[in-house]
Amino acid sequence: MELALKIVNGRVEVYEDGAHRHSYGSHIEDAATDGKIVAVVTRDGRIEEYRDGMCQRSYGSNARKIRISGNTLAVTLRDGRIAEFENGMCRRMY
Repeated sequence: MELALKIVNGRVEVYEDGAHRHSYGSHIEDAATDGKIVAVVTRDGRIEEYRDGMCQRSYGSNARKIRISGNTLAVTLRDGRIAEFENGMCRRMY
C-alpha cells in the first residue's frame, strides 16, 4: 500500500496505489506522510495530524515545512529553526 499526497487548492488529496482515497483539510501549505499518519502545515503555521481522514491533533505555531519519520515530526519554523515533535510535544529545537 503506497500513499501519495498532493496539495490542490489548499486541500490535501491522498492517493492509495494510484487511486484517490481522501481529500481533507483547508489552507494547507505543506504535507508529509509515513504511510499511516498524514501531517500537514496550515497557512496559520499550525501542525495537524490526520489518520484515516480524521484530524487527530492540532498543535504548534509558526511552522513552514514538515517531514515525518516514525513518530517524529521535523518541522522547519518560519524563523529558520527546526523543531522536533513526538506525540504532539516539542522534544527539542535547534
